[in-house]
Amino acid sequence: MSETTPGRKRWRWLRREAIDLGDLLVQIIAVVVGILLALLINDWVTQRQQQANIDEAMRAIRAELTQNRVVVRHFAAHMYRMAAEMQDSPKNRGKPAQACYSWNQWDGIGGMVPLDAAYQTSIATQALANMPFQQAQVVSRIYGWQHYASKGIELDTALLMQPHPLDFCVGLVQEVGRDAMQLDDLYSKLIGPETATRPKPPASPSGQ
Repeated sequence: MSETTPGRKRWRWLRREAIDLGDLLVQIIAVVVGILLALLINDWVTQRQQQANIDEAMRAIRAELTQNRVVVRHFAAHMYRMAAEMQDSPKNRGKPAQACYSWNQWDGIGGMVPLDAAYQTSIATQALANMPFQQAQVVSRIYGWQHYASKGIELDTALLMQPHPLDFCVGLVQEVGRDAMQLDDLYSKLIGPETATRPKPPASPSGQ
C-alpha cells in the first residue's frame, strides 16, 4: 500500500474536474460575438473610408468637368464660327477641291484639351471601383467620350492633307464642333445643365 501512495500523489494533478457545459457555451458565444462585432466595426470603418474617398473623388470630378465645359463650349463655338466664315467667304466660291487648311478662313481644329486628372486619380485610389455601378458607369462614359472626341480630332487632322471640296471641309469642322457639344450634354449628367446659350452650327451655305 505504501508503495503505491507516492505514485498517486505524483499523478494527482491529472485529476479530472467536472466541466460546466453552460459556462463553456457562454464563453464560446462570447468569443464568437466578439469576433463578429470586431468584423462589423472593421467593415463599417472601411465603408466609411470608401464613401469618403468616393465623395472626394466626385467633388474633384465635378470641378474638373466644370472647367472642361468652359473649354468644350469655347472650342465648339470657335468651330461653328469658322465653318460659317469658310462657307460664306467670297474667296472660296467656285474654287476646286483643295486641302482643308488651304480654304480661306480656315483656322485649325486643334486646341480642345479637356482635363482628366481627377478621373485618373479616382482610378488609382480605387474610388471609381468602389462607386455604385450606375454612378461609375456615368463617369466612365463621360471620360470615354472625352477621349474619343480628342482622338477623333487627331484622325480628322489626317484628312486635312488631302484635297476636298469646300462643303466637305465645312462639314468636317461642324462635326468636330458637334462632337464637342455631345461632351457638354454628357457633362450635364453630373454637373447639371448650363444656363448660358449653347453654341449652334451655322445655317446652310449661302445660295443653297
